[in-house]
Amino acid sequence: MDTFQWGSQHSIPITLALPALGPLQVTPGVSFQARTYSQKLFRSYNLVRNRIDTVGIQKGLWTAEDMSFSLSLASAIFGTFQGFGRNSTLMGIRHVIRPTISISYKPDLAKSYYYSLRLPHDSADKSGALRTQRVSYFDGTTYGAFGEGTFGGMSFGLDNHLEIKVRSKTDTSAAGVKKITIIDGFGFNGSYNYLADSFKLSPITFYFRSTLFQNINITGGATLNPYQVDSFGFNIDKYAWAGKKFSLGRISQGNLAISTSFKSKPKDEKLAQQKSQNQQNQIPLTMEEQQAQLNYIRNNPGQFADFNIPWSLNLALAFQFTNAEKADYTGFATTVTSSVNWSGDFNLTEKWKIGLNGFYDLKMQKMQSLTASISRDLHCWQMSINVTPVGYTHFFNFTISPKSGILQDLRINRTKYFYNQ
Repeated sequence: MDTFQWGSQHSIPITLALPALGPLQVTPGVSFQARTYSQKLFRSYNLVRNRIDTVGIQKGLWTAEDMSFSLSLASAIFGTFQGFGRNSTLMGIRHVIRPTISISYKPDLAKSYYYSLRLPHDSADKSGALRTQRVSYFDGTTYGAFGEGTFGGMSFGLDNHLEIKVRSKTDTSAAGVKKITIIDGFGFNGSYNYLADSFKLSPITFYFRSTLFQNINITGGATLNPYQVDSFGFNIDKYAWAGKKFSLGRISQGNLAISTSFKSKPKDEKLAQQKSQNQQNQIPLTMEEQQAQLNYIRNNPGQFADFNIPWSLNLALAFQFTNAEKADYTGFATTVTSSVNWSGDFNLTEKWKIGLNGFYDLKMQKMQSLTASISRDLHCWQMSINVTPVGYTHFFNFTISPKSGILQDLRINRTKYFYNQ
């Protein structure tokens, strides 16, 4: 019970889509969030050992709030090029640019939950002056701390979409003309805080996503730090391009993921179309709800077995690097991770399905997680067994649940966790 943590989070986002003003879409909004915490973390500088120590953890009940107001402007610019010959299979190129600008204000409601923490003298600047860093009492909690500081400025972004239109060499009918997406989206996002005392420009985030051969998904991203840094890696309130050497900044983190999936044709096409239609008619989920649902599906794959698909296979390769502050606050270090994820299942018989999910760390050359599942079709009900024998958390789950989505809460469940120490 000494290490038990709990928390809650409430979010009330309100947006109003006004009628379009010519090419502009104007959207005002207000957002309020509240979080409940069960503990406070106290840290201090140890002069004798020259390090940051955890003084103690105080159990209790605290709440923190955050609010913001915004007014966003969005538009779309379309460009096409069709100057190809009659005999060319390429008929045209279409480019869509979506710029967005928003003006927002966020009061500093979290200031009282932050304090200045002296850092080890190993991180002192060239003049020998000791550094301090603002940290929160709620660091390391279930939902984390709200950001400190007042924001009054603008956020900006630019998204691009590129597609082509091609004609078939053999099919001269209308069905022979197809639109193919080359790049689903690429662009950048950032913000500028006019009310900040320093570091007004935020890091610039770049992203890229595309689909090759209609089956290979590629996503990537990078974060550009626009400031100069000292010998320890801490930011200096000078833009990277302000010195004698011109520079746009340095990449502080990046990621690249490639994924693909294969599956057999459904045994019953009408049933597959009906299931797809039911999913489209569902109420859209928030990002938090989507993540929670994905985590549940990942931990309980047997409950979501589709016997109408005889077999399926999903593969993903991920690479990521991050230049983050060290745990002892003495500087920055770059961490590189790479992994392979896979999941798949197949029908052993008409009523039995077996599945397997895995996560392999390429850098550590170690299997980090492995989950096996077996499902049984019981007509109106479905039985599933999920077992995780490899990983930090060993997991066993036995569930019998009705197939109807309305009656999902009637499930019979037995779950057991085991943790590696």
